[in-house]
Amino acid sequence: MKKVKRIWSRILFNSLIFMPRLVFFGTPTYSLIVLKRLYETGFPLLAVVTKPAQPVGRNKELTITPVAEWAKAHSIRAFTPEVTGGKPWQYAHEAELTQDIVNLKPDILVVADYAQKIPVQLIAQIKAGGLNVHPSLLPKYRGPAPVPWAIVHGETETGVSIVTLAEEFDSGKIIAQEKETILSTDTTHTLLTRLFKKGAELLVTLLPEYTRQSNQQTEQLDNETMQQSFSYTPRLRREDGFIPWEFIKAALQGEEISQSTIQQFSNITIVKSFLDRKNTSFTSTPVAVLLDRAFRAFHPWPGIWTKVKLNQEEKRLKILSLHLQAISYKLQALVLDEVQLEGKQPIKGRDVTNFLKQLTA
Repeated sequence: MKKVKRIWSRILFNSLIFMPRLVFFGTPTYSLIVLKRLYETGFPLLAVVTKPAQPVGRNKELTITPVAEWAKAHSIRAFTPEVTGGKPWQYAHEAELTQDIVNLKPDILVVADYAQKIPVQLIAQIKAGGLNVHPSLLPKYRGPAPVPWAIVHGETETGVSIVTLAEEFDSGKIIAQEKETILSTDTTHTLLTRLFKKGAELLVTLLPEYTRQSNQQTEQLDNETMQQSFSYTPRLRREDGFIPWEFIKAALQGEEISQSTIQQFSNITIVKSFLDRKNTSFTSTPVAVLLDRAFRAFHPWPGIWTKVKLNQEEKRLKILSLHLQAISYKLQALVLDEVQLEGKQPIKGRDVTNFLKQLTA
């Protein structure tokens, strides 16, 4: 009975409001948050565009993206264009992809966490161009990884922006924004989930009227505005999760690290991300607090890890769980709750304490 009511509500909604025909671009589960909301609201979905299947896991099993899997289950056409040279702006068959989508006659393109550039030639041939859901308050934190770096840098507020598609990533006209508080317990996963939910609601609200009135709004932010954002966020790499053992050892004792140690590791991502920012000092943040942020920012991927010496042999150590513990009115120390030494099973609690005593460096 409830399902019948939902169907009739969609029919009534569609009959009263202009519902633009969409082609959706997205890849991971965060894209699905937006895609499902648009579909449930009743927007005609002509096709999805997503990344090709990739080998996943130890057995390298070829796996389609969450968006492709959803489209298959709902009998919706899915394009999976290949890129060349590993560059997200170079499609192997761009002209063919553009023509295939244009032939569907969409009113607008919608993008959410696609992580590849939309061909300019395609945007130009769509009546209302396209809109992108970006999880930051643009122009701050442009780029493919805004949420992890906002957490690392200790931001207390972020948000979601709806922007027009333009030639440069995240440089289109800002159509709408909504703020969101960054909680002290937030991980990249929890924060991205909330932001894309907000973005989905913004889209549902503005898409009908925006598309009806729009005629190729493809203005870009000027170069000065983009430079003022000072916070282009690079794509995360596996090595970004590396934390020098010297930093972890200091954090476990609630101590700070010296300037000489900071300079020694100035090429490490967690340090470099601060040194590259203007008016920001690495030492202005207690190292225990910084590592807690890094753990939350790099969860679930790439995680944080270090290298330790056990019986004079260097081993990789993954940090699977941690928390901060007050040791005085102002100071906090890091507590490792669960770790995993390479080639071994994870250990917790007292076993972690005993393990740390064995380390020789």
